[in-house]
Amino acid sequence: MAPDSPVTELQVLQKALEEQKRENEKLEKINAALMYRMEEGGFNHHSYRAFEHAVQLSEKVSEKTEELQSVLQKLERSNADLVRANQETHQVKQRLHDAIESTNQAMVLLDKFGGIIFFNRHFETVWDDLSITPKIGDNYYDITQAAKHSGIIRRALPADVAGRMIYQLSNKRWYQLTNRETQEGGNVILFNDITEVKLVESNRYEQVIKEKNKLLQSLIDSVDVGILLIDKEGGIAFWNNTFLTQANVPQYVLVNSKNIYALQNHQQWSGLNLKPEGPRTQIIHDNLVVERNITQLPDGNTLCTFTNVTSQHHYAETLKHNESWIRMITDNVPALIAYIGTDRKFQYTNKGYRDWYGVSEQDLNNMPMDKSHLKEVYPKLIPYLRRVKQGEVVNFQSEEQNANGEVGFLQKVYLPHFNESGEIAGHFVLATDVSQAVESQRQLKAAKDQLETNVEKRTRELNHANIALQEAIDSKSKFLAAISHDLMQPLSAAILFNEALKDQVDSQASTIVNALDNSLSDLNGLIRALIETSKLDAGVLQPDKQEENVLPLLMQLAEEFSHISKDYDVDFRYRLKEAYVCTDVNLLSRILRNLLINAMKYGANGKVLLAARKVKHNLEISVYDQGVGISEADQKIIFKEFSRLENDFNYSYSLGLGLYIVDKMSKLLEHDIRVRSKEGVGACFTVSIPLAQVSNQDSDQEYLYELQPSLPRYIVDKQIWHIDNDTNMRIAMQTLFGNWDMEIETFSGFDQCNAVTGGNFNDCDMLIVDYHLDEEETGLDIAMRVRTLAPSLPVMICTANHSKALAGKLEGTDIQLLHKPVNSSVLKAALVASLQK
Repeated sequence: MAPDSPVTELQVLQKALEEQKRENEKLEKINAALMYRMEEGGFNHHSYRAFEHAVQLSEKVSEKTEELQSVLQKLERSNADLVRANQETHQVKQRLHDAIESTNQAMVLLDKFGGIIFFNRHFETVWDDLSITPKIGDNYYDITQAAKHSGIIRRALPADVAGRMIYQLSNKRWYQLTNRETQEGGNVILFNDITEVKLVESNRYEQVIKEKNKLLQSLIDSVDVGILLIDKEGGIAFWNNTFLTQANVPQYVLVNSKNIYALQNHQQWSGLNLKPEGPRTQIIHDNLVVERNITQLPDGNTLCTFTNVTSQHHYAETLKHNESWIRMITDNVPALIAYIGTDRKFQYTNKGYRDWYGVSEQDLNNMPMDKSHLKEVYPKLIPYLRRVKQGEVVNFQSEEQNANGEVGFLQKVYLPHFNESGEIAGHFVLATDVSQAVESQRQLKAAKDQLETNVEKRTRELNHANIALQEAIDSKSKFLAAISHDLMQPLSAAILFNEALKDQVDSQASTIVNALDNSLSDLNGLIRALIETSKLDAGVLQPDKQEENVLPLLMQLAEEFSHISKDYDVDFRYRLKEAYVCTDVNLLSRILRNLLINAMKYGANGKVLLAARKVKHNLEISVYDQGVGISEADQKIIFKEFSRLENDFNYSYSLGLGLYIVDKMSKLLEHDIRVRSKEGVGACFTVSIPLAQVSNQDSDQEYLYELQPSLPRYIVDKQIWHIDNDTNMRIAMQTLFGNWDMEIETFSGFDQCNAVTGGNFNDCDMLIVDYHLDEEETGLDIAMRVRTLAPSLPVMICTANHSKALAGKLEGTDIQLLHKPVNSSVLKAALVASLQK
């Protein structure tokens, strides 16, 4: 800015001088005119004023002349300053030019319109051999635009935050452009050659990409998903090792195949479907089921992925099979069963339920109660639905219309279903047709209202009706008590299948398997409770009290629940004592099993103790747990039918019949049963059994808890033979023992066993046989025939027959009796007990 100041001041002075000159010339002309008029026209008043005016003008001219002289002097000084400033400016420009030329960067100076004002020699070298010769006055932006169109500028990367751009020229040179604005609105652009930096960066980038490609290929090869990339011409562009395994072709076949059509025609090709059409899931063979995903990419290529879903497929098929068994069981239970969610929509009904109402499964699936066959009685059901939603077990009678259009009466029980979080997930409906009983009650009421003369006749009719009703109730109870084998056989197979399935599924499916296991366990407990309750109510069960040594029973229970406790995460201990008591061992076993199961459920994550001690003339067997405890009010009702306590340990679904059965059986045996409990601490149930008159044979030796391995090595090495006429039971046993790495041979009967083995039992270490077989053959008959061939061979009869007659036949023998349904823990305990060294 300093060199420009003298120039500006000089221009101002010159302008002022020109104005003074024009003013002076004007005054001189006026003065000359006045002088002429004075000389020619004579003096008068106007002439004098004109002369006076001329004199004044002359004075002004003199003043202006002096001012002009002063301006001229200033102008001379300014010219001298201007000369010096010009010299200094020229020197600065020369130095700036030398500095610009000496730098390694190319530089170009543009005006505000993009015109080139100045550039250095390096700027010219940027465009050498590129058919561009920049000149002063050319438009820089026109030059770069033409260079981009002609391909001289091959790439132009966008400007970064600092305004720097990068050009790649056709001569393989890279330049970084830095743009700065000038005060006049123009620009200064610097070209920095970064070719060497880009080469180094490119080499390093290519090396990194190469390493990443190796890692990516290794990663893709390790993925358990087959991957194939097909280009738009049908050629094979990419694959991984998993695809090679699934396709069943060696790698050189893919390398040498011209396209996928030649690949699919190869004789070793597994048959993978590479077309978008077709089912998503493809079964290649028994050991390979894949889920296909064929995707057309935007660039025209096709990406094919094949996910191995073999285990999920087999698991789904197994679940379908197990579901069919469960449905068959529930459909054959003589009760109306349904499940309704919290949204009051039907989620499940059994055949008995649908037949009674005359509706189909499709009609009820996800159907709201208020729009279903219950819409007429729904307003009356709302109070019961509210109660069950609060966790209460609701028992009531409902008048409804059946499939024949007749009005009938159902005795209904609403049972709340708690999920793993302890929240209500829905409720079960158990209903029984009590129309006959209600009709009988109505007839009784009508009989009471009749005239006195008809009392005797009506009473007689009522007695007949009551007898018929009692016979019907007795018949139903006896029927339930007699179907245990038909129900327990498929249920036992389902439990063993599920036990075997636990060891074969992955972590994603384990939650479903555990839920299925809990459901099967609940169903087992429900059926057992219903059957035992029916037997008790029908008077089928009668005690056979004898003097027995109770220690073998207690040791068997201790061994069995040592294994079962692991499923409930319970620390199980026992302290036992040998004693002879007067009891029915079978009924006592059921009492203690129910008490131990309750302790396991409500003592989860705590400790459970089974203890036996002599108190005066009795043996007291106690079961302690560290559960939530029972309040004093609840202790008065826990032995009632369908009694379930409200607490956070509703471990699984139950009808509340366990302690009811315990109470009934203890009364049959005339054994006193006591309960002591405190809320938040735990509970203790004690059964008091009279000691037998053989005290001289008693021993004071105590048997304390010792946890044995579930299956010792010598057990795993044993050869087991299994005879059962049920195919599913044989398959279930084979699967379960296979998971334990044990060898087991299964046969449908003794004749098949003889035909296969030639009647040689030398390779058999233990025989497990069902009781009810085909053609009236029994497991006890087979056991006796085998004992004639191999007297010391351990034999176990596994049956759903709980009769005393069978237990009596086995009394005095070393043949072990195991009741169905049996789970893996009970079976392991029985194996250890029978095959001890």
